[in-house]
Amino acid sequence: MNRLIVNLLSISRILFGLLFLYFVVLKLNLAFLIIIFALAIASDILDGYFSRKYDLVVDNGSRIDVICDFFFIIFSTLGLVLTDLAPFWFLLIIILKLIEFFMTSGNGALKYDNFGTFVAYMFYAFPIVAVLINSKNISLILTITITVCAIASSLLRIKNMRESND
Repeated sequence: MNRLIVNLLSISRILFGLLFLYFVVLKLNLAFLIIIFALAIASDILDGYFSRKYDLVVDNGSRIDVICDFFFIIFSTLGLVLTDLAPFWFLLIIILKLIEFFMTSGNGALKYDNFGTFVAYMFYAFPIVAVLINSKNISLILTITITVCAIASSLLRIKNMRESND
């Protein structure tokens, strides 16, 4: 197993995000959306598993993994925005959270925290949950809840970063 295969697993999430966007916008079969989502999660799990198993964990690979996760999240959420199941501003929150994550991680290894990881899981799960529920009102409540958690997570990361620099 080499790093190329692990990176291809990560990069596949960009394709899965585009497929999710396509199937949501065209309102095609819900089963396809569930399969695409399951494949995206499987690729995320497998790239991490193989990275650890074959000692391929490197900073650049971790960055590629996170960027691919966020592209999946952005593309799949864009599908919801285009079908009016999510507000446009939620995409901006996702992008700002990615920028904050990299800025508060610094130049070395990425810095993860439990609350931030939980927020990332919420971003990741939101598109499939919104499609399954198919309610604008519930989706709006979810986006507001996730946004509040994302802001709280960012504020905690910034605070911790400042304290560690003092």
